[in-house]
Amino acid sequence: MNEAAAREHLQTIRTLMERAAIYRRALAPMMLAAGGLGVVAAAVGWFVPLAGAPGFLALWVGTAVVVVGISSALIRREAIGAAEPFWTPPTRRVAQAVLPVVVAGVAITVVFLRSGSGDERWIATGVPTVWMVCHGLGLHAAGFFMPRGIRWFGWGFVLLGGLLVLTGPILPAALTSFRGAHLVMGATFGFGHLAYGLYLRATEKGTSE
Repeated sequence: MNEAAAREHLQTIRTLMERAAIYRRALAPMMLAAGGLGVVAAAVGWFVPLAGAPGFLALWVGTAVVVVGISSALIRREAIGAAEPFWTPPTRRVAQAVLPVVVAGVAITVVFLRSGSGDERWIATGVPTVWMVCHGLGLHAAGFFMPRGIRWFGWGFVLLGGLLVLTGPILPAALTSFRGAHLVMGATFGFGHLAYGLYLRATEKGTSE
């Protein structure tokens, strides 16, 4: 490794350490926003009749887009407050770490929709499972640039997705319908993120005291 490359790596490490504080401050409100929106989306899916797979996808993909927008705004606010640019090399590294999992999640979701056309149980169980596992893997990948706890949170989603795969064949019909899938999504993506956000808030308070 030449001297220029070594300096670049050292600068990247230094910036990552500085950015970790920004991510840490923004992480709690991001998780609380994601959890709150997840619970609201689950309630909408439970109480409002939606048109099968298209309605399920529209609701949760739309929720995910809103969550990403809110998260980006929160990170940008913290970066502006710290007089730092938003799109730094470390931020690009986080995006590059998460991008393969996002692409894989979209591709596998499309496969599930095509192979399970007309099979409500297959899609209502398979798609949330894919999203859980991919979300967990994405959190774990991003966790190398963020507080360590996010990796354990990611592991939780991976394990829950695996559990759903193992128990899918024996789950009651109520949980393998699209209405039940909304409950699964609300319990994991909704209350899961709320619980982690509250944990972050509590630990931040304890640290500041």
